[in-house]
Amino acid sequence: MTKSLSIIIGSTRTNRVGKAIADWAAEQATHAGFETIEFIDLKELDLPKFDAEVSPMYAPIDTPEARAWGKVITDSERLLVLTPEYNRSVPSDLKSAIDTLFAEWADKPTAIISYGYIEGGKNAGLHLRDILTHLRTDLAADTAAIQLSETLVSDGAVQADELSEDIRTAVTATLSALAAK
Repeated sequence: MTKSLSIIIGSTRTNRVGKAIADWAAEQATHAGFETIEFIDLKELDLPKFDAEVSPMYAPIDTPEARAWGKVITDSERLLVLTPEYNRSVPSDLKSAIDTLFAEWADKPTAIISYGYIEGGKNAGLHLRDILTHLRTDLAADTAAIQLSETLVSDGAVQADELSEDIRTAVTATLSALAAK
């Protein structure tokens, strides 16, 4: 059976490194057994900010944007959520996109890779784990935190030789755990 992976790029900032991290993670995912990989770039989707009167836990949001976003998540076999760390948490656009849905997340095989200049964005990864656990995703036990440096991303690409062996091992374990789901 072909294993497919959808990588959510959680940063929408100008001058972000999220796309470079996603490209590198996609390359690593092929080594973990994923044959089909697609990107879900929140910057390109440009979803409206979450502003529902009632939580989607109680009443699904019935707008064209929410229905389209829900279909993207429903149609994804497995999800890898890439999150930078902003002020010790996830970016607001990622949180808003997650909050727009509820039922679509349930039992979805999901893994997390965080990145940042402080402990590889570990706090954002922990916060995201709490959020995705509440939404009842089938969350991989393994996570990875990529420590950013001034030289890690150059010319729009991750310089793999700048990554420690510990980070590479954590990313491989995270992707392998997700592939096994």
